[in-house]
Amino acid sequence: MAARMEISVEEKTWRRQTYEAPLDKKERVLLAAGLLPLPWFLIWTSIAGAIVPGYSAISQHASELTLLPGAPHVLVDIAAIGCGVAFIAFAIGMWLESGRAVAFGALMWSLWGLSMVSNGVWVMGSPLHGLYAIGLATLIAPALSMLETRRLRDDKLAYAVTVFVSIGGVVYFWMRLVGADAPSVRGLTQRIFASINSLWPATMALLLLRRRARN
Repeated sequence: MAARMEISVEEKTWRRQTYEAPLDKKERVLLAAGLLPLPWFLIWTSIAGAIVPGYSAISQHASELTLLPGAPHVLVDIAAIGCGVAFIAFAIGMWLESGRAVAFGALMWSLWGLSMVSNGVWVMGSPLHGLYAIGLATLIAPALSMLETRRLRDDKLAYAVTVFVSIGGVVYFWMRLVGADAPSVRGLTQRIFASINSLWPATMALLLLRRRARN
């Protein structure tokens, strides 16, 4: 009984200090970074593709533009590096939100962010473009982050989005591995995956920011 009482007191203390405490400006900015990757990526890559004659966003990856000289290359680099930095900032926000010394979900988002930054530093074809496929960490980032964030665990919307994004990532990488990602639409499938993957940070950022604002 005493042990149960002690756990109950610790839980109440955690809720008072963490769950109900308003976010400071730094935490708000870091979590809000989760809203940026998708529009940032689509805007800059769309501009880059628009100025290259014959380029097709339906059949070609955005990274193919890194093989070209001049503005298209620079614009795609801006897209990738900006996305990566935003994902890393969001990861730090999720780490702070978790209240843990080590948050593995946040670590996975950081690895994904680093892989995106590398896409803007090294050209397509280099093993450093994507940091040796370290971006696969994004497959488990949503689930781990939800488990490590108390205010998301029992939320039905957070659960639904986590399931959708996780399955979507598995399906996309499975298509790539078995050759089911048809060359005629691989640019489209890449952008669909990028949109699905970016849905998790955006949705969780909104949930966390709005709930904490009401406390």
